[in-house]
Amino acid sequence: MNTILVATDFSYGAHWATDYALALARHLHTRLVLIHAYDPLPNDAPAQEWLTSTAEAQHMRALHQLNHLREQMLQLTDGFIDISVVARPGSPSASVVEEAASQKADLLVMGVAGDEPKLARELGSLATDLIPRTHVPMLLVPPCALFQKPQHAVLAIDLSDSIDALAFDTVLRFATLLNVSLDVVCIEDDPTELDQNAAHKIRDLLRHQPHTFSFLPGYDLPLALETYFDQYKADLIMMLPKPHSRLRTYLLESVTQEVARLATIPVLAAF
Repeated sequence: MNTILVATDFSYGAHWATDYALALARHLHTRLVLIHAYDPLPNDAPAQEWLTSTAEAQHMRALHQLNHLREQMLQLTDGFIDISVVARPGSPSASVVEEAASQKADLLVMGVAGDEPKLARELGSLATDLIPRTHVPMLLVPPCALFQKPQHAVLAIDLSDSIDALAFDTVLRFATLLNVSLDVVCIEDDPTELDQNAAHKIRDLLRHQPHTFSFLPGYDLPLALETYFDQYKADLIMMLPKPHSRLRTYLLESVTQEVARLATIPVLAAF
């Protein structure tokens, strides 16, 4: 891994993601890029507002905040991490996706909640909205999540569809980088012979990776994971988001988005 891109809006809750990304970058010896995307002033903004907040002034403020955050992070690591900053005007969602591609980021880190964590937990946030809009692996960090060397990661899979080989390879790559054991779980009350055969194929793909495989009862993945975590400790949830049509994405929340919205530990959406 070479580059981690972390997005911040400088909100009260944004530091959970930047703190986590900094510790992860230090652990993996990677470059870190801070991005702040901001909406430019509309063309019909009052003249007085333009006088006091021109596009250039907006950009300079964003850079000032980013550089201040960068200096704080450099002090915490004694300059050990290479940290750069990017301020971009425009749609935050589009800007973050474009910058991730431009930087050839290996990982995009975002906080799940900003100033209104309760609302984000109920309705989602920019971070969860970006899951179906990017092809860069995303790490979504909930409030109060502190980085510690991961020991166990849960990989939630759906055996009703074929597994995306590239996404699965991403999971294996991160599991190797972080040196974690994988607890693979699938929601199925009564596994059929087809389910069991598919599980054996998954286990064969993981033959060089320490892992377990469990069928969990129920039909609701977030609820099943909550019950699972009551018994077993995990540091990270890994998901394999499925592609959906634009209309489906616009109208309905995916399972990965729901899990990321409700989780109390970081969620990796693997692509």
